[in-house]
Amino acid sequence: MCGINGIVDKNKKVNLNEIYKMNASINHRGPDDQGVISFNNACIGHVRLSIQDLSKKGHQPMSVDDKLWIIFNGEIYNFREIKEQLINLGYKFFSNTDTEVIINAYKEWGEECLKKFNGMWCFAILDKVKKEIIICRDRYGVKPCYIFSNSQRIIFSSEIKGVLTSNEEIQIDPNKAFLDDQKKEAYFTTGYKDLDVVQPGYIYKINLEKFSIIKKRWWNSLEFLPEISPNYEIVKENIKEKLINATKLRLVSDAKIATSLSGGIDSSIIFSILNSLEKNSIINLNPFVVKYDGNITFDSAIELSKLKNRQPIIIETDKDNNIIDSTYFSKLLSSLEINDPFTKQLKLYETQKNHGFKVSIDGHGADESHGGYIKNISKFAVSYQNALFNSYDAINKIRGTDELNKIFKENLLTPINRKILTNPEKYYLNLKINNSYIKQTSSISPPDSLISDLSQLKNFSFGFQTLYLDSHYGFMQWLLNKWDKASMASSIEIRSPFLDKDFFQYSLAIPSEFKTFKGVNKSILRDAFRKELPESINNSHFKQGLPAQKIKIDGKIENVIENIINEDDFITNKNWDGKKISKDFYDNENKPLKIIEIWQITKQYLQYKGFEQRKVDILSSNFNLKENYNNLLKY
Repeated sequence: MCGINGIVDKNKKVNLNEIYKMNASINHRGPDDQGVISFNNACIGHVRLSIQDLSKKGHQPMSVDDKLWIIFNGEIYNFREIKEQLINLGYKFFSNTDTEVIINAYKEWGEECLKKFNGMWCFAILDKVKKEIIICRDRYGVKPCYIFSNSQRIIFSSEIKGVLTSNEEIQIDPNKAFLDDQKKEAYFTTGYKDLDVVQPGYIYKINLEKFSIIKKRWWNSLEFLPEISPNYEIVKENIKEKLINATKLRLVSDAKIATSLSGGIDSSIIFSILNSLEKNSIINLNPFVVKYDGNITFDSAIELSKLKNRQPIIIETDKDNNIIDSTYFSKLLSSLEINDPFTKQLKLYETQKNHGFKVSIDGHGADESHGGYIKNISKFAVSYQNALFNSYDAINKIRGTDELNKIFKENLLTPINRKILTNPEKYYLNLKINNSYIKQTSSISPPDSLISDLSQLKNFSFGFQTLYLDSHYGFMQWLLNKWDKASMASSIEIRSPFLDKDFFQYSLAIPSEFKTFKGVNKSILRDAFRKELPESINNSHFKQGLPAQKIKIDGKIENVIENIINEDDFITNKNWDGKKISKDFYDNENKPLKIIEIWQITKQYLQYKGFEQRKVDILSSNFNLKENYNNLLKY
């Protein structure tokens, strides 16, 4: 796992110091090595976390002929199979990396090579002959990438902080900065001007001479859905086989692999599979278990560990809940790049790193393909109501047990959702900020892929529609972003068997009635592995995960807010009405009603300050990045 950076200037060569700074800003993604290369008006940079082939041969940017240069963040789990195909075609290899396989595969098959890859990635290839850079993201958006573009410059990076550390002055965009980052809007944009998300399943082609970007969709999950047998038992066995194969595939590594266990059904299934496989010295099966107040699945995790004769490594995470100050929040929110303090995730991966691990196997992705969020499904469907159904017809589309129907109806017929249903077009096409201190001057346009998919989805069942949208344009995208940032903050690569392309595509296509049988979520997945798990886990339908640090808006938080809203930079910021915020904060009558909105803006401000402080720290560092890079070239 690594980090990538790149700059294209319209009229001049890029100063290499700029790309070195960007590398430094995301050094946590790749502390083992770094490198840069420039060509004409372009420059690309890379920081490496060595997983495959730990030797110096894995140095990036990498080339096999000086014509094509690649920077790569991710893993191609089936790279050995593809490598064998290329060897049979006459290709020779100098390393045992999947990076070298990618660039040779691209050389041989062009863009068609992408469909051969089973993995997670974002890579950029600099083509000196065509004078272009292509940026490509994986099918489901597991590995992140952000791109800034204006009339003079194009800048891309694995993290927002990478782009913000460039020489470009990038500002908060009040039209989108304060949208709910757990909803669909966060999938395709950021809170900063001219800075957007490179879309999953897309190639972005940057023409260096014309200074232009062409976007091309290379993957559409709707076009690659397998046929599913109507026989429940056959489907159940296929699920089991595909998930076991996906888990085996993710054990390809030259670095130590850790496991984590929540006690929920998803991580328990993966943990059980790992324990059933042949002994592998590369993986440690003593699971990391996070303990915190209110964790009702902790005992189940301990029970399963003992059942498999493993010694759990318990992580206490409640001690930091009392840390309340602006410096703490600023560093935390800028590290995660999400306006929620997910300290438990950070602690989990920090502990794994301290135990000498670089890779961790997890259970992410099962909920989004198997209907894990029963209550959220209906809520999400409502947000896309305009393209799926007309008015209250949605309710007539619902199928399932009386229990499920009740859940759906309760969510669909709330007062707010009634308004959405009566005017869905307005709701969907005009994304508005629910904050009275922000003046939104324009709405946000959804990506072209979403518009296309919504049209095709009309031919699918209601259950499929909701799961597809949630996984490709909704909550899963937010989760993947959160977990990537939390793990890479400690230089840990996470691998998710549930997001294997063969398993995920198959799971999506399974009929909804197999997934939510008799009101039980993920019912066929549970059945497939029922014999491997204790009844306490099989029979638990509670979904918990690792929650964010609870921040109660009390006197401590109000002190933080008060200090911030009195800062000159906050008062004079053009993105919000600082004077009105101050007035309402000190107005005892209005304060209880406005404090949530004020805290929302405060968090965004703190995140931005964290980015700026990181930039200052890099500029003031005594560490000479260029000198270090020159030393690396002596390999």
